Amino acid sequence: GEVLAIIGPSGCGKTTLLNLLGDHVGSKGVQGTITLNGHKITKNSKRFVAYCTQDAIFFSHLTVKETLSYTARLRLPREVLRRDKLKQVENIMELLNLTKCANTIIGDHKTHGVSGGERKRVNIASELLTDPSVILLDEPTSGLDSSLALEITKILKEFAVKQKKTIIMVVHQPSSKVFEIFDKLMVMADGHMVYFGERAGAVDYLTDQGYKCPPNFNPANYALELLNDNTIKQKLINAYTHKTRDDPTGKQVVEKYSRRTHDDDQSKLNAPVTSERRWEATFLQQLSILTERNFKQSKKTMLSRISISIAITLTISCIIIWFQIPFAEPNIDDRISNIFFGNMDWIFHAFGRSVLSIPLELDMLMKERQSRSYRLLSYYLSKQIAELPLVLLNPTLYTIPVYWATNLLPDFGRFVAYLVVVLLSAITSQSFGYLFGATILNVQKSICKYYFKYFDLIIYF
Repeated sequence: GEVLAIIGPSGCGKTTLLNLLGDHVGSKGVQGTITLNGHKITKNSKRFVAYCTQDAIFFSHLTVKETLSYTARLRLPREVLRRDKLKQVENIMELLNLTKCANTIIGDHKTHGVSGGERKRVNIASELLTDPSVILLDEPTSGLDSSLALEITKILKEFAVKQKKTIIMVVHQPSSKVFEIFDKLMVMADGHMVYFGERAGAVDYLTDQGYKCPPNFNPANYALELLNDNTIKQKLINAYTHKTRDDPTGKQVVEKYSRRTHDDDQSKLNAPVTSERRWEATFLQQLSILTERNFKQSKKTMLSRISISIAITLTISCIIIWFQIPFAEPNIDDRISNIFFGNMDWIFHAFGRSVLSIPLELDMLMKERQSRSYRLLSYYLSKQIAELPLVLLNPTLYTIPVYWATNLLPDFGRFVAYLVVVLLSAITSQSFGYLFGATILNVQKSICKYYFKYFDLIIYF
């Protein structure tokens, strides 16, 4: 039930340490063991360690309530009924004062949505509702005014005390009021610890080293000012290294706090540190939830006014150009052009949509995969299923009037065969787009390569 704050100058390794604790970096060149309640953290126990990154990554067209509901349905234990999961979402929204914006979309730089402070709270809420044992937060108050920063810190402190959770947060220049909320403090400089212990003891420690904090001065700001001086910084690093030379691995510190924890609350010994399941939701549940979520997110862009306007414009243009083509030898090229354009345009349309799909969602995919929310197969199949009707809608609405208006072959059977060919071409192109986008994983490269190919087609046509 305590909050540990990690402070230090920019570039001192605060976020790197948090990434290591949350296993969000590769293990190459890194040695050591991370334990939870004395047990080594495994893949199945990662879900008990929540990590809130500094950047709040969400689907822009989903509302706050929808975002949290999908997270709860994917990550809460499968034994919990759906209505209880949704109730948990309501409780978390109430705790973080998100109820008033529950039906507001998250938004992005293009679409207006929730405010920056609300977005931060949604990011925290998405991790708190899974009931983790340890919560890691990377600068949860950055970019917020002092009142919002204080409010979020108080909420986290209240949650830690009431739910008996451990919260570790990186904070950049906390105010005096925010600083007073912390239970423990870690001060870092150049990848080294300068101080670790009770927050209230930091001032006395600096005084012992010959640096007395002035009265009514923020201790956090004072420590950061000291560390901006290279001479003082090196002296403090050496002093703390000398202090801990008899305990280089930190075992004495671990045993000290472990004994106190055991004495205070014996039940913590039985806290869960692992799970027998790799995924809380079954494969079919994951597929159903992700399909529903992907459809809601995709339809806003794929059925936008621009997309519909393009389809209508293409339809009208093709009818005007190839209206009632005569059945004569001189018009064979016109028929070939009509058929070619009707296929290739929607092939590239489907390819252009899907080639950007995975690269644009890569950050979200990595975030949810790190928290073991779902299988990769569930994600891919759900995208295919959710976007399939959206990919096929415009080609269908285009082909029906164009086929009959351009007088291709006035036979219903031939029409159905032609429509099936167009739709199958779009589906195949969509799959190649996913493959191409997943291979490149770079939005700019994907766009450039796509438009180069499209430009080549126009020249050829």
